[in-house]
Amino acid sequence: ASRWEWKRLKAKTPKNGPPPCPRLGHSFSLVGNKCYLFGGLANDSEDPKNNIPRYLNDLYVLELRPGSGVLAWDIPITYGVLPPPRESHTAVVYTERDGRRSRLVIYGGMSGCRLGDLWTLDIETLTWNKPSLSGVAPLPRSLHSATTIGN
Repeated sequence: ASRWEWKRLKAKTPKNGPPPCPRLGHSFSLVGNKCYLFGGLANDSEDPKNNIPRYLNDLYVLELRPGSGVLAWDIPITYGVLPPPRESHTAVVYTERDGRRSRLVIYGGMSGCRLGDLWTLDIETLTWNKPSLSGVAPLPRSLHSATTIGN
């Protein structure tokens, strides 16, 4: 960014599967030196003029190694129940005040209809959780934004 230059990066393929397929409506969240790619919408048609939509709930991690320029994709093994497939959701990172524990928080999106569910991924244990919530929930939504400020 200091030189206002774009550079195309080539990441190593994961050892345990294929790299992420082309998609739109996914989230890409940075935690430390790792980017967490979740979900999105893929096109299962071989013909670019045709569209066979497939909603995704896969998780990939792109590890950034400063200075070396070496990037590697990983398909982590996660625990708990995965969020249903979706695109156009929001994902924010919440880090506890002591800085030791981070969570990826996924909200809403689209999967044939708008979603209004909330999911968390504990970054340390890679465990998905659908927390019990109180209060009046916002209406289901997609193509929205979310921002973490403090807690």
